[in-house]
Amino acid sequence: MSNRFGPRGTLSLLAPNQNSNMQVEYEMMRPAGVNNQVYRFDLSDETRVPDAVADGVALATLCKPDLIVCGNSVEMCYWSRERQSAYQRQLERAAGAIPVLTATESVEVALRAVGASRIAILSPMHLRWADCTGEYYGELGFDVARVGCVGFEHPQDIMNATVEQIRDSFSRLDADGVDTLVHVGGALAVVDMLEALEAEFRKPIVSVNVATYWLALRTLGVTDPIPGFGRLLTMPAPPRSSAAVRIR
Repeated sequence: MSNRFGPRGTLSLLAPNQNSNMQVEYEMMRPAGVNNQVYRFDLSDETRVPDAVADGVALATLCKPDLIVCGNSVEMCYWSRERQSAYQRQLERAAGAIPVLTATESVEVALRAVGASRIAILSPMHLRWADCTGEYYGELGFDVARVGCVGFEHPQDIMNATVEQIRDSFSRLDADGVDTLVHVGGALAVVDMLEALEAEFRKPIVSVNVATYWLALRTLGVTDPIPGFGRLLTMPAPPRSSAAVRIR
């Protein structure tokens, strides 16, 4: 709910315990009057990610937020539209009357907002994660031209990715005919690079943390263009048919 530090709304932002970059990036994008509250969950067991996030959602209701935002890219691990729908329902049950937004749906809405058709996808770790992500967005109707990874072996190593590693990874993915570059995996910190990367590659880059925070703000009704983080944060709210979450 709105309060002294968040007269325009309060967001409960869920981030993995292992991720030290996501909270910083959300705070970089926060406009005046929005209250960011961060809650944590444990992603060390890949077999129970939905349950771990749902446990975090239940805790995230306690500060009475206007919206709960789950920032992890679940589509990196053998995902489907059916699993995403079930996951959303599980989170909604845990949240009760408070609406819930996921990173995965945010990326889809953002891709449609920028008019993406033929995309290339970057994942932080193994190529199999990128392959899984490509299959998911292909199922959503996007033409996935390329997938790639930065190549980290362990999740904790992603936090220390250099600007050069990230830029080179995007460069290897870019190609004629690709109209949008996509980044999943919120531990890979690219928010402060997006404006320069979009200028270099001359196309939009939909990065998961930006897409998630953009849709969260627009769901709150906060429409400020926020320059410096790529074109998405300067764009208005998506059409009502595209946004999956509404403040009730």
